[in-house]
Amino acid sequence: MKYRYFGKTDLKVSEIGFGCAPIGYTAGFEDDKACIDCVRKAIDVGLNFFDTSPVYGRSEINLGEAIGDDRNKIILATKVRLPSFEDTHDMKNFIVASVERSLAQLKTDYIDLLQIHHQIGNERGKYQFRNNPPEFATRLNYSDCMEFYDCTDLLRSSGKVRYIGFTGWDGDYEAQTKLIYSDKFSSIQVLYNILNQSAHGEARRTLHENDQGYGDGESCVMNLAQKNEVAIIGIRPFANGAIVDEIKSEKKHDEQIYREHQLMQKLKLLIGRDDLSLAQIAVLFCLANEKISTIVPGIKNSSELNEVISIYDSADLKKQDMDQILAWYYNQ
Repeated sequence: MKYRYFGKTDLKVSEIGFGCAPIGYTAGFEDDKACIDCVRKAIDVGLNFFDTSPVYGRSEINLGEAIGDDRNKIILATKVRLPSFEDTHDMKNFIVASVERSLAQLKTDYIDLLQIHHQIGNERGKYQFRNNPPEFATRLNYSDCMEFYDCTDLLRSSGKVRYIGFTGWDGDYEAQTKLIYSDKFSSIQVLYNILNQSAHGEARRTLHENDQGYGDGESCVMNLAQKNEVAIIGIRPFANGAIVDEIKSEKKHDEQIYREHQLMQKLKLLIGRDDLSLAQIAVLFCLANEKISTIVPGIKNSSELNEVISIYDSADLKKQDMDQILAWYYNQ
């Protein structure tokens, strides 16, 4: 396992992290056990960054069960989501209560990274821009986020929370720029994968509907974060299940995922890397971006974990592979 610096913090994180949403949506004891075993194996092989949230079903519970005596080996990242704007009137008590529940479920006395689990915009309101948005995930503005940070003062001073981050996916560029420059936040989550490279300065367009639309050069969110030593967490490396050799059954009827999966199969034929699965190509592509501290592919069983970490036993993507991927992306 390889490790990277995490912004200005004293943390070093595994470049492959563990996205914990899938280990929360289990159907019973056997599924829970497979998830717990998978987390334990991930720790054994050196993954040390685990990203979860209270809204991911049983994720915090299963993660807490799996950690056991290995707490000092890992970096725990969880989140807070305010269910309504009414809760912003008493934000501090809500955040403290949410963190205390997370600490209990994770069976730990501190959280390394607490993240704002909301879209960020210039104005507060309903989630914007995308089809089928989670209406319960309200959009916060810059002032809300700064208040969130201030409300964690006692949690930080008591050692229950070490660092604060925010979710950058689907957010407004101007609002996120102000948060990055505030010098308060240690990390930003950014959607980045082969189908959507729009958060990176070299990308000029997107094939995926969740286009961050941040532009090029110094004005791109990744460049701004890197310049200000804000750690970048790459999310959705598999594009919600499109960049895999076989679509999971529950996603086969999603038209967007199916369409993007067909594109990715054609790309794999184009670059001629039969020695790699699409998931492995997806991981290697994301890790080639040195601006990213860690990526958090969603994983829930040992088979999925083995496929991801086996990139260390495989040949890397060659420059010609990367060039072909970028040319394909620009010309679609």
